[in-house]
Amino acid sequence: MNKFFKIFPVLLAVILLVAFGFWHDNATGENEEKTTASTSQETFKKSPKNKKTFEKQLQKKGDQLAEECPNSLEYRVYDIDAQQTYQYSNEEEERQYETASIVKVAVAMLLLHQKEQAQEELSEAEEERMSSMILSSDNEATSALLNESLGGFESLQTIFDEFGMENTTVNLANWGNTTTTTEDQMKLLKELYFPSEYLSEESQDYIIHLMTQIDDDQSWGVYAGSEDVSFKNGWLTTDGGSGEWVITSIGKVSDGDHAYLAVALSDGNPSVEEGSHVIEELVKLTSDYLL
Repeated sequence: MNKFFKIFPVLLAVILLVAFGFWHDNATGENEEKTTASTSQETFKKSPKNKKTFEKQLQKKGDQLAEECPNSLEYRVYDIDAQQTYQYSNEEEERQYETASIVKVAVAMLLLHQKEQAQEELSEAEEERMSSMILSSDNEATSALLNESLGGFESLQTIFDEFGMENTTVNLANWGNTTTTTEDQMKLLKELYFPSEYLSEESQDYIIHLMTQIDDDQSWGVYAGSEDVSFKNGWLTTDGGSGEWVITSIGKVSDGDHAYLAVALSDGNPSVEEGSHVIEELVKLTSDYLL
């Protein structure tokens, strides 16, 4: 009996230790399962399983916006990580849209390309005009660069032809009425953001830096996708006095190692606010999936 009382505490300690180990393993397993499930849900949220998943959501959101804010719109996205293109349109067929001020990115690219070819630097006046053209969307500065540095509005067609932008045509009377498609604008953006034979990396960085410094009152459109954005917007009243607006936006949206290019072209907007709202909602949805 004395031996039993001496051994009993040892047996009790062993039983408790075994029980604790069993409980700890179960608890750890449950936590690991919860962590795995949480990580899986986060991965699904940030990375669409396939193209159809994202495009289905774009279609749903776009159609909803078309009911709330009727316009004509085409939206195209290029996921840089997956090298995948996504698009949405509320039109049955692809059509051309006026560029408004997004064409100023092409003006900047053309000017720096020509300077590189001639092995010349921008003059002080050209630097000031370039800055005003991108940061403040200054129309007079744009016209001055085209007329005084590039030889006229028609010079813009050379960059479109160089990039194979077959559905983009410069308007010789008003460069803001240049017509284009989302597919062509995406070609332009890839020449700006990816290694290019047309522009040196230094020239690309120069333009991109300006596109990160856009005036605060123009912080809409593609800008809504992230805190790390380089972009250019356009807005133009439709000819004919209808009171409708052309609203456009292009650029690159990034978050850490993830990024995408975006192009939004639209017209028939009753106001700048409604047109920009539609673009921003589609861009926000894109960032939810791709960033």
